[in-house]
Amino acid sequence: MFETDLHAHSSFSSCGLHSIVEVLTRAKQKGLQGQAITDHGPFLGRKTSSTFFERLENPVEGIRLFRGMECNITDDSGNIDIVEKFMPWYDVVLLGFHNYEVRDGLPDFYSELTVKAIEKNPCVDIIVHPNAPHYTMNFKTLADAAARTGTAVELNNAKTRLGRSSEQQTEELVKACMDSGCMVAVNTDAHALNEVGNTDVMEEILDRMNFPLSKIVNCTLESTLKWIQQRKKIRADNY
Repeated sequence: MFETDLHAHSSFSSCGLHSIVEVLTRAKQKGLQGQAITDHGPFLGRKTSSTFFERLENPVEGIRLFRGMECNITDDSGNIDIVEKFMPWYDVVLLGFHNYEVRDGLPDFYSELTVKAIEKNPCVDIIVHPNAPHYTMNFKTLADAAARTGTAVELNNAKTRLGRSSEQQTEELVKACMDSGCMVAVNTDAHALNEVGNTDVMEEILDRMNFPLSKIVNCTLESTLKWIQQRKKIRADNY
């Protein structure tokens, strides 16, 4: 079990079912010490709240709130829908494909565009669900770029648990990350309370493949905080 989760949605995302406090309360009940709320960026019509970023601080006693956003690649130039005015308050910035105009394209297209986006936008901390079925990628290309740029690759429990990505495909992603030496984040991508704190499938796969715990940024609260501070410095130096 990991002490923190860096990817979950509240009702501020159209796909999330529960309030921020409900998600944090459930995460605490599951034994987590830190939970990120990473609702979608404006490309998906997300209601971006200045109150969340500028004023909300740890509303549930006993669990650390990490404030973030799940951003979207918006065009073939690698632009993303990050809201720059909240840059000082982001603990974690995620990036992935959602409702992109080109679907079911070749893996090289999506992986190369993702590399272009993270090189263009150093604010991005984690590349999310690269094994999503409609946006399949060349995992080696992605993992090598993540290692080079210091970006983490997400190992998304929900995509495999719900059968949207096969275990074989997920194992191929894990293997690429091991070969490249890039950092990873094991996240729930929770949209409902029953998914909060649940990394069961990824835990089993990582254990079976002897994945090095030193390469997982969110193993402990301490490792998460250390990594977040490193990433915040990169954002401060670039924005």
